[in-house]
Amino acid sequence: MLKALLFALFSTAALLAIVLLFAIDDSPLPSLNQGLTREDIQRAKQLLYVRPEERSQLKTVYLDQKDLNIAVSYLLDHFVENTTQVHFGQDRIDCQIAVFVPETLLGRYLDFSFSVRQVNDAIRLKSFKVGEISIPDPAANLVIPALVRNTPLNDYWQVLAQYVKNVRIGPQTLEIGYLGSIVDAAKQLVIRKHAEYPNLHLYQQQINDIVGRHDPSWRLSLIDLLQPLFAAAYQNTREADAIQENRAIIIAVASYIYKRDLRRYLPLGLVYSKEYPVFAYKRVDIPQHFIASALLAAVDSSLLSEKMGVDKELGDARQGSGFSFIDLSADMAGTRFGRMAIASKTAARRLQKVMAETKDYSALVPDVQDLPEQLDEADFKQRFENVGSKPYKDLISEIDKRLDNLPLYQSQ
Repeated sequence: MLKALLFALFSTAALLAIVLLFAIDDSPLPSLNQGLTREDIQRAKQLLYVRPEERSQLKTVYLDQKDLNIAVSYLLDHFVENTTQVHFGQDRIDCQIAVFVPETLLGRYLDFSFSVRQVNDAIRLKSFKVGEISIPDPAANLVIPALVRNTPLNDYWQVLAQYVKNVRIGPQTLEIGYLGSIVDAAKQLVIRKHAEYPNLHLYQQQINDIVGRHDPSWRLSLIDLLQPLFAAAYQNTREADAIQENRAIIIAVASYIYKRDLRRYLPLGLVYSKEYPVFAYKRVDIPQHFIASALLAAVDSSLLSEKMGVDKELGDARQGSGFSFIDLSADMAGTRFGRMAIASKTAARRLQKVMAETKDYSALVPDVQDLPEQLDEADFKQRFENVGSKPYKDLISEIDKRLDNLPLYQSQ
């Protein structure tokens, strides 16, 4: 029995490796797009908008090729980073979708290609491929819907089945008839998906409004994002919910600063209309390190975030951009900030009040640009030997002292 079990395990692993070899690629099948423009997003919202008086009516929308590409990309971007191309054929719609997966030696794109055809009143899949793997039409039309119905996508499948009443492929348009009440059903899905952070989408929308109004001739500052969100939380939520709201704010800001890197891991629920880099001290790495560590600390992983910060910088010393005490300082500040955000209901509420009145990022991260950075492994060993040495500990103590001097961290 043991031999049979081992054989089954090795066979499954080998089969999976073969599947991945032919399914994952280092270049996407459709051309990489630059993301949806603000105009595209407004067009997608217009296509999907239902007026209140239409909620109980049957509504019909006609999508041409451009509209269909915008709508598909807009909807998929809520779940996974992707690049998509949809083309109308003579009697079909040809789809190419590349989903971005964590980078491997085989690549970081999982390609899907297929056609959908009108067969009487039904839509059928044709020529379905995952990477280089072709799935026979009968199997695709049985297996793909079955997979959807047995995954978290089933909720969305059920909504479509209940509210979409007619789909018809024309020569150059896709006609979709649906009940306007699908909007209320979709909102309920979002609420359930984000049940732990019910106001997350509001903070993300607030960020969207902030970047929409931002003057691109100026740098977008870390405090430009954090201050208005904490002010809104302080004004509009209860102290009893302060920890939950602080976590939601940190998730929302992280989802903007790390748009692509965290898209697969955070419940985004919103495609941002503009994507500006976020700065502190004229650098983008300081906000990135700060919010990443705050995110880890805010989900009760503060010790992990400290260790990851050091480990990351040591890794950079060996083969990356070099060990940076500046980045490590931002990590330490972010960890403190994340801890304060969830320390207690009273502390969380106090942080909201202080942040609502904070006008500059220097209140969060001290100026540490005089600290050493870009140290390769040899330089680090020559100056500090290791992370347990006295010179290293002295410099960490200096960073701690600078953080202690900031009024924000004196109140914890």
